[in-house]
Amino acid sequence: MSFISWQFPLFLIGFILIYWWLPHRRRLWFLLVGSYAFYAFWDVRFLALVFTTTVVDFLCGLGIQGERRSLRVIVLLSLLPFAWLLGCFGFIPRSGIDLNLLTIALGISLAFLGVYLLIWHLPDSLRARGFLLLSICLCLSILGYFKYCNFFSESAKSALSFLGLRPDWPTWYIILPVGISFYTFQSLAYVIDLYRGQAVVCRDFLIFAVFDAFFPQLVAGPIERSRHLIPQLEKDIIFAGSYLNDGLRLILIGLFKKVFVADNCALLANYVFAPQTALNGAWALIGGVAFAFQIYGDFSGYTDIARGTAKMLGIDLVQNFRYPYLAKDPSDFWSRWHISLSTWFRDYVYIPLGGNRGRDWQTVRNLMVTMLLAGLWHGASWVFVLWGAYHGVLLTLYRFSPLRVLNRRQFAWLWQDWLARLLMFGFTLIGWAIFRSPDLTRFWTWLMALGNWGPAELPWLSSLGWLLLHLVPLMLLQIAASRFEDETRLVHLHWTTRGALYFVMILLIVSSTEHDQEFIYFQF
Repeated sequence: MSFISWQFPLFLIGFILIYWWLPHRRRLWFLLVGSYAFYAFWDVRFLALVFTTTVVDFLCGLGIQGERRSLRVIVLLSLLPFAWLLGCFGFIPRSGIDLNLLTIALGISLAFLGVYLLIWHLPDSLRARGFLLLSICLCLSILGYFKYCNFFSESAKSALSFLGLRPDWPTWYIILPVGISFYTFQSLAYVIDLYRGQAVVCRDFLIFAVFDAFFPQLVAGPIERSRHLIPQLEKDIIFAGSYLNDGLRLILIGLFKKVFVADNCALLANYVFAPQTALNGAWALIGGVAFAFQIYGDFSGYTDIARGTAKMLGIDLVQNFRYPYLAKDPSDFWSRWHISLSTWFRDYVYIPLGGNRGRDWQTVRNLMVTMLLAGLWHGASWVFVLWGAYHGVLLTLYRFSPLRVLNRRQFAWLWQDWLARLLMFGFTLIGWAIFRSPDLTRFWTWLMALGNWGPAELPWLSSLGWLLLHLVPLMLLQIAASRFEDETRLVHLHWTTRGALYFVMILLIVSSTEHDQEFIYFQF
């Protein structure tokens, strides 16, 4: 179910009314069932993957702490994903499940069960690492199969064809389950933190299952850490009117960013990055800026709606965006953009590789590996590999070149501060052009068009006006909130001013000419 579908407001209103009426334990059960229903709205079969992640990381987390459930419970939990697919096969017509898929699901369940039981026979000194590796290998294998199987298969075919060979293996049609990257990373972080001693084990399967499938942030983040979300789920929250007030504010601002800003900017970005469109410099620049604010409005808008929805349930989610286009350097950008993902890669990839603790060439290696993996996380395509490599090079250049002088405190005059921001925004636009291009050829066309300022096939001044029409209100909103780190915080304004802003945002949302675009990050 999408936040911008007509079903979601009905779902949310009914859910909140029942949720606050229930006592704590029943509220958790209701939240779990509601989260599964929310996810099943896309494809009921893929709930089996959510179950797999939950079961594997719950049992491995207990194993890392030296704790285990009874054999009967372990067997039942291990077979839960298979049982769900079996139910879909038997009771849901045309579910798209055949006997081969059921056999694979049963094989995975039994393989996990066998390895899990085998690890208990290892010496105490190796057991915790065994459970950690079991969790990482199984979860990343599932993620890799659904997200990267076709990519590596086609890449291998292309490489062999280039060498004069003719591979004839079949190409599988694999559907990418929505949100698989997000809930996989969130669950893995719990197990890794337990192994490092940075988290407290969750012994309540119900609470852990809700943590793993909490519907406001299940399909597109933010990626929550267990030490932040689980304690909130364990606490019996008392209803307060501020939950509804703050939640509605966040949802409204999120809808404004998504429907008014992102979806209307998408019209220009889609035209510019279409393969058949002839470009000049003006159109290339308009398209780059349009996509930059499309993806910002789309993803930060989703995050605001997710935070608002969670807030109405008495839950605080982490902030995921903080004025990213005001960044002065690449490191600053990644501390402002998709904060929960960038900190994930920092904590679980960059720092374990050695971070910046070694020699310069080792730091460069760590930066490049981290950003290449971050690029692949966004999608199975050479475009995303290039995007990750580009940001890795950008981080390296700023770290080891005179560009960093722009950000030294003794040179931080006002004009130089804004020069650094403008330069970084230009570099960011190039990155987004890579990200948005359907292939590397189209990106090269876009890049070359920046040097051609001759006449275009279509006039661009009216499109520039359209772009500004949808960007200026966003900029005014951010200026109003600029006193705080949170982009949505407007408490310092008089209530009449806030009311006027909210009223204008509602008018802009309902009068928007385009509101049919799905959230971009659902594909990741």
